[in-house]
Amino acid sequence: MTEKQATSGDLAALRGARTFVTGATGFLGWAIADALLACGAEVRALTRSRGFPGDLEARGAVAVHGDLLDQEAIDGALEGVDYVFHVAADVRMYRAAYDEAYKNNVAATRFLVERSVHAKVKRMVFTSSGSTLGKPLDATSGPVRPVNEESAYNFDGLGWVYPPTKYLAECEVLAAVERGFDAVITHPTAIFGPGDWKKNLLPLFLATKQFAGNFTTRGTRTVCDVRDVADGHLRAALLGERGHRYALSGELFTVRDLMSEIAAVTGGRAPRVALPASVMISLGRVLDRVASMRGTVPMISEEMAMQSVLRVEISSEKAKRVLGYKTRPARESIADMAQWYRAQGWL
Repeated sequence: MTEKQATSGDLAALRGARTFVTGATGFLGWAIADALLACGAEVRALTRSRGFPGDLEARGAVAVHGDLLDQEAIDGALEGVDYVFHVAADVRMYRAAYDEAYKNNVAATRFLVERSVHAKVKRMVFTSSGSTLGKPLDATSGPVRPVNEESAYNFDGLGWVYPPTKYLAECEVLAAVERGFDAVITHPTAIFGPGDWKKNLLPLFLATKQFAGNFTTRGTRTVCDVRDVADGHLRAALLGERGHRYALSGELFTVRDLMSEIAAVTGGRAPRVALPASVMISLGRVLDRVASMRGTVPMISEEMAMQSVLRVEISSEKAKRVLGYKTRPARESIADMAQWYRAQGWL
């Protein structure tokens, strides 16, 4: 595939395509379904409830009721489908959630791949995460270290939940590719923008007006926009190379600068103290253990803390070159997210 072909990919090729989206009740899945409808694709989307937030059904999306391990629902949804966008994921990041996360991320992906092969689906786009790309675990100080699709996964033995289960799900997809299945994998990073229906990032915006917002870490985040990442998924469906992985990232921020940008649009306070990595990790470890004893969800887990202190930058140069992936300024994404939260009465 030439660079010229990649940058001129025409999403109009998706007009009339039959697609199936998992996770369309959430942030990125909803945006992908929205983008597919805007291209004129036929959209079926899985839901365990009785519909989707927003206007997806009014615009023609067909709700498939069931879950990812419901063979009757999945087989019916996959009938005649060209592209599957598997976006649904269990994003919990604390040890007590491992078994459920394994079922929802690994077993469900294995099953969906199996049924997609049976249905002769043209291609699957599997949404993994920037969290599964290998990172130097000593990158808690000093210069920011580069990371890309070639950075080998290196988080075994840490007691983590989200990266390991998403990585094992990737392995299920790639094993099927080895057997002849057509799939590509994406790795979005820290996603901002409008449409966070499940309020996953709302606590970050609210924190700027709370005591906890005074504190931050010395780590970094590569910030991207949900609309750009959705567009990247559509481009991956049309232009991605079989079996390849594409990081969909954006602009690099320190966590402190990111929280300061959020504070600027909420009218809150910028963080005042950047905690050392050792303090942050110790805090996460203690809160993790206390929550485990109480059977509750930790405010910050050891896994969250460890990921928050790493000073890395995830590159999307491959996606830009091959897919024609484009990004907008992160400040625009953050401002649009705050405005969207206000419109819902949440901020």
